[in-house]
Amino acid sequence: MILQTIRSLLVFTRPYPWAIPVLVVLGLAASLAEGLGIGLIIPLLDNMLQGRGAAAASGPLADLLGRITAFVSDDHLLLVLSLLIVGLILLKTLILAADVYFSTRFIARSMSDLRIALARQLLLVGYDFFSRVPQGTLINLLDSQTYRASEALRALTTLIGSLSTLAVFGFLLLLLSWQLTVLVFLLALPVLLIVRALAGLAHNWGEQVVTSYSSLAERILELLVAMRTIRIFNREQAEVQRFAAAAQDVQRAYQRTETLNQLLPAIVEFLYVPIFFVVLGAAWYLDVGIPVLLVFLLLLYRLQNPLKRLNTSRVILASYAAGIRDLHALLDRSDKPYLESGTKTIKRLRERIEFDRVTFGYAGARSAALKDVSLSLKAGMVNAIVGDSGAGKSTLIHLLCRLHDPQTGAIRVDGIDLRELDFRAWRAHIAFAGQDAELMSGTVRFNIAYGVDEPSEEGIEEAARIAQAHEFIATLPGGYDADVGPRGTRLSGGQRQRVALARAILCRPDILILDEATNAVDGVTETAIQAALERFSKGTTVVLVAHRLNTLKRAQHVIVMKGGQVVQQGRPDQLLTVQGALQELYAAHHALDGRGALASRA
Repeated sequence: MILQTIRSLLVFTRPYPWAIPVLVVLGLAASLAEGLGIGLIIPLLDNMLQGRGAAAASGPLADLLGRITAFVSDDHLLLVLSLLIVGLILLKTLILAADVYFSTRFIARSMSDLRIALARQLLLVGYDFFSRVPQGTLINLLDSQTYRASEALRALTTLIGSLSTLAVFGFLLLLLSWQLTVLVFLLALPVLLIVRALAGLAHNWGEQVVTSYSSLAERILELLVAMRTIRIFNREQAEVQRFAAAAQDVQRAYQRTETLNQLLPAIVEFLYVPIFFVVLGAAWYLDVGIPVLLVFLLLLYRLQNPLKRLNTSRVILASYAAGIRDLHALLDRSDKPYLESGTKTIKRLRERIEFDRVTFGYAGARSAALKDVSLSLKAGMVNAIVGDSGAGKSTLIHLLCRLHDPQTGAIRVDGIDLRELDFRAWRAHIAFAGQDAELMSGTVRFNIAYGVDEPSEEGIEEAARIAQAHEFIATLPGGYDADVGPRGTRLSGGQRQRVALARAILCRPDILILDEATNAVDGVTETAIQAALERFSKGTTVVLVAHRLNTLKRAQHVIVMKGGQVVQQGRPDQLLTVQGALQELYAAHHALDGRGALASRA
């Protein structure tokens, strides 16, 4: 369990293969400096006690240190030993400072790389992935679990340091008295078994922490995104209760794991106390000398902190195992959909885009969103796609932008299969403005220029004027430098749509997709926008997801969809004169709103 967690953590640190060996060397060096400093107390005490008739200290370590200090005269021995002890402890402090610097740098860089890798993965993974994984889970992984991964990596570096100290001090204890060292090891085994059991408990509780944090993140996301709906339907109290339930689940899970993590050092310390008394009794029985016994006990005492850190690190790694596993799973490419880019490019759409018997269905859906669809979008013309909600219009646009690939059939651009085109180069031909305008946090200028690498101020303002956005932007505090807020919430719906439309216009696209991009603006402004667009889009292939009659009048080619299939296509004036789906849509929606709306929201 813990070894698997460590292996997963090490995957995150692959760009820094030097880190773990450096930390091991520093840990061993610091422990050796401290251990030798403590060991030098033996000849120090030996020299002090021999003058009082005490027997000289014996044992491998005492003999080794005696030979090292043999060149020093008795008159200067105490001073030299004292200086050596202070020097070794100072050296240990300097090595630990270097260890802290390297480990902190290592953790910070590894976690920054992890967050960047997660963002890259989310931006490269197939669009289908987001229909299968709850957004709350992704937010939890990107936020809470990456922080917990950094804590786990800190625990790993602590584990390395503790094991280094354990190895060095254990070796020194063996040199002092192998009998006492074996006794300590046997007495410590039950403590290690207890810690192992607690680590298993921490792992189970850690699973609950990850689940509860994901649920809380989902509640937070819904609370922020659906704030208007919650208030209109008077669901504030109900949402508070749902949020409170999720928060209390997090509280219970967090409280259990953190209580265990915080109490474990005290528990381990208590369990090790009897070992000291047993060692004292055994030393008296074995007739171990006072200098050796004192150094042995001092080393054993100094081992308490590394042992506590070692056991605490094991429990932390166990409790964070579920989150680390999920992070590792998110980065795994083997079980996720990816769109393979082609290599071909086109300079401009010259003839048409053809959907040839295209079928596509979303994962988990009972029926296909598109069924055997064949249609043609003609280059340089205004093509309209109409149909009731659920007819498949949005799916058609997603396939056109190559967010998905057809499951059967093909989409051809001037005779070239869309899958053979470099999809980034293909999307560079496209600009999109829709009824649900998605703005990024930042300024108005940033949002208009979002699709262009090096926009000019003149180009930004021209695009805003075409979209009838310049006048309202000029009234904002800061004008084009005004902050639109998260997801554009500081702007009205109509203002967001006009900024999104300006963003699409600035791209000067070959193919302009407008998914009822002006349905939130007033009639006068819409008319002005449409007139400006007609002048701007000459020679551009325009794809309208049309809902209004006046929008449809701009179209030169209309595609009528129903139930994921194309039921009519042709010139709008011709289709409206014959009995069929377009005439039925027009009659139904004209009767409902009296203004000629052709369809409800896609």
